[in-house]
Amino acid sequence: MSEGKNRQSLLLPILLPAGVLIVIGLVLFGFSRVLLTVSHAAATVVALIVAVAVVAVAGWVASRQRVTGATLFSMVAAVAGVAMVAGGLAVVAAPLQEEGGEEPGGEAVVLALAAPEGAAVDGFSTDALAAPSDEPFTIAFDNADPSTQHNVVLFDGPDADAPALFTGELVTGPAQIDYRIEPVPEGEYFFHCEVHPTTMTGTLTAAPGEGGEGGEGGGGGATTVVASDLSFDTDTIDLPADTPTTLTLDNRDDGIPHNIAIYTDDSLGESLFVGDLVTGPASVDYEIPAIPAGEYYFHCDVHPDMSGTVVVEGGGGGDGGGDPGGGEDGGDAEGEGGAAAASVAAENSAFDPTTLSWEAGAETTLTFDNRDPVDVAGPHNVSIYDGDTALFQGDLVEGPATVDYAVPAMEAGTYDFRCDVHPDMIGTVEVT
Repeated sequence: MSEGKNRQSLLLPILLPAGVLIVIGLVLFGFSRVLLTVSHAAATVVALIVAVAVVAVAGWVASRQRVTGATLFSMVAAVAGVAMVAGGLAVVAAPLQEEGGEEPGGEAVVLALAAPEGAAVDGFSTDALAAPSDEPFTIAFDNADPSTQHNVVLFDGPDADAPALFTGELVTGPAQIDYRIEPVPEGEYFFHCEVHPTTMTGTLTAAPGEGGEGGEGGGGGATTVVASDLSFDTDTIDLPADTPTTLTLDNRDDGIPHNIAIYTDDSLGESLFVGDLVTGPASVDYEIPAIPAGEYYFHCDVHPDMSGTVVVEGGGGGDGGGDPGGGEDGGDAEGEGGAAAASVAAENSAFDPTTLSWEAGAETTLTFDNRDPVDVAGPHNVSIYDGDTALFQGDLVEGPATVDYAVPAMEAGTYDFRCDVHPDMIGTVEVT
């Protein structure tokens, strides 16, 4: 009998603390699950309250002259009670946290940024990004530079002397990574690649409403379309009317070429814009000329099943729907106030379209898309003549490349346009 009591007295000092530790571990594990459901700030405050309570209870236990099993049980019960109360408060506060702005509603804006092959010398795919101020956003970074490390570092100021707000993980190309950036106030922020800080640089502009679907007036962020697994991530592209726009294609299909081409409708009878083919993984910024309000058709010329609708609305006028270029005309006047805009392409040493039109008395932005590689057809340009008198001569463009010509105001009439290098490339300008 005495032997059993001795064995029990020997085991009790071991089993009792072990049992207490197990119970405490279970309580803390359950409490940690609660903390994970709330914001970082709320979790930190609740955890500190519980920690202070635990220390206070432990201090009370340590002050006792004799620590018994009942005392230890009371300590465990007190710790569990504090954890339950604090956890309950955290759970009650969680819905308020979701509604109160820690997690803004809707999906975060995604900005596409690429490091093309040779980026260490030539830089990022763009040196200008636009993001919404005071909202989180994501930089979808595509390092298409084989066997070369790149990343994105964002600074709180105009150069790298400012404090770093975000330092992205280094990525060895070809690879993609999404950088999630915390909200930043309205302003301009410098970014670079920390491996190539002098050649790979840019500026991110944060402003209310920037990023995502782009802005009107040519100052908004670029619309981004992602090509992955032989499909676009959207079947609708929204563009502002009568405003040149930047459209970013992020091709994530390794070794597969894609592009974006915009047509008046799915008959493909008239093209409004045909983007260069991009072999993935890579990104490209397309400069889309001004298009009147209406709905149009877009697809990938290589994979026509990759298609959708371009919705053009708002902007500086346009009568909505209808032929954006006035039938065979390839240009479009903006209407009341502001400059006119028109576009023409050169392909296979021929212009498309061969008739342009805009309003008299207003400067015109003429977008020239030279799709002929310079080593095949040489350079092209667009010059406008009244008989033998040159009214405008555009700079020569070595293709494939796009340029915007600023054509001065012209009087009403019919004029000729041609390529000065290839005089057989001709067309007509109707100024009304």
